[in-house]
Amino acid sequence: MPLRVWLLPLLIAVSAQGGTEAKDTFHGSVEPMLKERCTPCHFAGGKMYGKLPFDRPETIVSLGERLFTRIKDEKQRGVIRKFLAEQKRR
Repeated sequence: MPLRVWLLPLLIAVSAQGGTEAKDTFHGSVEPMLKERCTPCHFAGGKMYGKLPFDRPETIVSLGERLFTRIKDEKQRGVIRKFLAEQKRR
């Protein structure tokens, strides 16, 4: 019984950390790049925001490398690939 008392909070903490790390990677690396490249259309107020909001990590995950039709820079593609790989490991 004592094992359960401390195991649940530990599992919750580990689970929460993984989600935070992914969001930090997205908001710190991917989103600023997309804002520079894809504003105003895919950000709040833009004509494509309702269909493809680029300020949400799940949108980028669902698009995957299809983003590369517009993102040609290999360094930027590398940032996106790294983010996508992190999401696959989750």
